[in-house]
Amino acid sequence: MGALELERLDGAGTRSCFAEIQAVYAEAFPDYDLADHERRTSRQTESSGFEAVIARIDRVLVGFVYGLPLSAGTGWWAGLEPPPPPGFTTETGARTFAVIDLAVTPSCRGRGIGRRLMDELLRPRREDRATLATAPHERQVQQMYERWGWRKVGRAPGGVGETEPWFDLYVIALRPEPASSSR
Repeated sequence: MGALELERLDGAGTRSCFAEIQAVYAEAFPDYDLADHERRTSRQTESSGFEAVIARIDRVLVGFVYGLPLSAGTGWWAGLEPPPPPGFTTETGARTFAVIDLAVTPSCRGRGIGRRLMDELLRPRREDRATLATAPHERQVQQMYERWGWRKVGRAPGGVGETEPWFDLYVIALRPEPASSSR
């Protein structure tokens, strides 16, 4: 097996290799609708702040991760149960980065590629925190995120046309919380 190569892409770069991304998506998520994935991702790549990181081995795409900052008018947190503390769902367009999809081909899983992709995507982000959504029945995936330091904050309903009726939402701090003064 060759060396793993990671590459950071903006929206245009993501669109330029989208056929490869869709092939990985289809292999990683065989039960999900490729047309839905194409619609969502095409729209998301046009968003300000969209970023992706792809992984190649011997020039073959084996994984990707991408996301975008949550806008002030986002519906990401709508219907979150249990109700979060005041201010938790307030978005400014610069507070929270949403990881939309992380995928690694089944033949390359268990080698740390997903973790490397996630770390590379989030390392330079300027937001205070990141969030992601998982299917409630994907317990192994949730355990992986929990091992990586993500914290489950609740469950929110999926929107019209979403892949799942409900999603478990996770967050992780991207920078340390400011120390409070206790004089």
